[in-house]
Amino acid sequence: MDATVADPVIGRLLDGRYTAQERLAVGGMATVYIAHDNRLDRMVALKVMHPNLMHEPDFVARFHREARAVAALNSPRVVSVLDQGSAQTPAGVLNYLVMELVRGRSLRQYLASRGRLMPFEALDIIDAVAEALTAAHQAGIIHRDIKPENILLGDDGQVKVADFGLARPLAQPTEALTQGVVMGTVGYLAPEQVTHGIADYRSDVYAAGVVLFEMLTGQLPHTGATPMSVAYQSVHSEIPAPSQIVPGIPPELDSLTLRATARRADQRPQDGPALLDEVRRVAPFVAEPSEPAGTTAYPGPYAAAAPPTPGYAPTRVNRPVAGEPDPFFDTDGYDETGYDAEPGGPGYGAHSRRHSAAGTPGWRRPPGWVFGLAAAVVVLILLIVGAKAILGGGGGNQVPLLTGEAKADAVQELKQAGLKAAFGTAVYSTTIPVDHVVSQSPSGTAQVKSGDTVKIILSLGPQQVAVPDLQGLSQADAQVKLQKAGLSAGGVQTEPNDTIAEGMVVSSDPAAGTKVDPSSQVTLVVSSGKTSMTIPADVIGKSFADAKAELAAMNLQVQRGPDDTSGTADKNTVATVSPGVGSTVNPGDTVTLSVSTVDQSGTPVKVPDVKGKSWSQAQKILRDAGLNPQKDFWSNFSGGNVTATSPNAGKTVASGSTVYVRLGGG
Repeated sequence: MDATVADPVIGRLLDGRYTAQERLAVGGMATVYIAHDNRLDRMVALKVMHPNLMHEPDFVARFHREARAVAALNSPRVVSVLDQGSAQTPAGVLNYLVMELVRGRSLRQYLASRGRLMPFEALDIIDAVAEALTAAHQAGIIHRDIKPENILLGDDGQVKVADFGLARPLAQPTEALTQGVVMGTVGYLAPEQVTHGIADYRSDVYAAGVVLFEMLTGQLPHTGATPMSVAYQSVHSEIPAPSQIVPGIPPELDSLTLRATARRADQRPQDGPALLDEVRRVAPFVAEPSEPAGTTAYPGPYAAAAPPTPGYAPTRVNRPVAGEPDPFFDTDGYDETGYDAEPGGPGYGAHSRRHSAAGTPGWRRPPGWVFGLAAAVVVLILLIVGAKAILGGGGGNQVPLLTGEAKADAVQELKQAGLKAAFGTAVYSTTIPVDHVVSQSPSGTAQVKSGDTVKIILSLGPQQVAVPDLQGLSQADAQVKLQKAGLSAGGVQTEPNDTIAEGMVVSSDPAAGTKVDPSSQVTLVVSSGKTSMTIPADVIGKSFADAKAELAAMNLQVQRGPDDTSGTADKNTVATVSPGVGSTVNPGDTVTLSVSTVDQSGTPVKVPDVKGKSWSQAQKILRDAGLNPQKDFWSNFSGGNVTATSPNAGKTVASGSTVYVRLGGG
């Protein structure tokens, strides 16, 4: 049965807008569909999170973080996110992202059909990847999962980087671990991600370098039976130059690959812009061969490869049917014509020596002395082995190689070999994880007697350094101090501070004095200036003491102003505040409180006759009566004496009421 038949998303309308039509890809966190945007009548890619992950906060956060991360980027090299939402379905709530639909295939699919790429093709693609990383890194975002599956080759020749599901802003925690599990694809993880679970811009550069190596050679630099063995190799083994695997690759391209994949992060290009600069410096040294007649070129920079040439020949990934010759090389290392194909030798890409049975034309039998010499070597080896057995008491055990193994695994392996373990003083190591074997004595493969003891030296991990106190320093001075301590600045956060000047360092994360691994990144917390605040409304009506205490807790200075006789507040309570309620103030500012001295709240009062009085005279008379005098609108544009009041003179009102006064005439 077609897998799409039972898919609960296909054919369903999400949020009244998106209809999934076809499943495009399935990943560990989400499924991607080709969908129709009914509102704008266009095709889009719909990424729907697996329903079983809805209750995992880490995964939900990662899913939403992808939308925010990509939305912050503005690059034609990044697959853009168009929308984000959630929809209620019979299968439950589905979180989804709507992305730009790239018609084409992934670099993984392209490599599967080509085996490896010509140097100029690989350089064009890695140039586009470096552009995408430049945009991400300049926005403060680490991708953390660069690999061929996430590099899309459009039918229009565009190269785009997708899947920012593991992306994080640099200022946020950058652990490569989620719930104790390394996040990312093991073959592309930088050594620091494996050993310390830490990722930064240089980790993306490393992954891009591995992708470049894979495009040039058709294989990953490290392989193994288990993910742990691959991870171990990335930590302890240098990546070989691509030309060691495929002769003829330009040395400048070798150098670029080795720089990007250096085991030490400080030896790589520091970020996407630095990588892009190095890629474009190499470009003039990588020639693009003329396209042979009759080839069908893939649109864009990745055209069909030229025919095999000495030192560089495309390989086939799809092996031939059993019994049929491989169009390039058979599984025994020879081509279909029976010629020995030695990379870099005269027979590579050309016909040279036969490998048929003796007597077949082109094949020469080795001279007899060769066989005699080989027999003598075998006899000598047997004599040496026999002598060792006699001197060793008739037999011995070979010491297993333990370097890099966990303590428990090393002890178990020695036990199985009939040997005992003893532990020496542990040492610091920048490459071997804590409680893993740094060295052993006797060394691996040595012959010892059963029951002998092997001395093991375990790792304490890197010798940690203390984060220096950076408070009060400028950002530049703080970065210099971190570098002297063997650390680096990993981003900047801002927060208001009442005592440290704007732009100066308030603290760090990790905090000063915290022990961290060498080369760790430290986030600087920088002052954005004093904390601004507003005058609260609840100080009106409080006693002077209570209002003062409240404002003093906000770091404001409080003074008492002239008594208030308006009757707008109860006697002995705050009637007015200056600056007024809701005004913005800073710590240390002075606030003036005026306290009511009128005890007439609610008492009926007759409006005094103030006609003919000046404004100051009328104001005093009305206030003394427990009323609140205010000029009316027109009086703001005229002067003179009082011509009328509202309410009129003689009318009874409640004390504290507002009386509007009109001025006019001389």
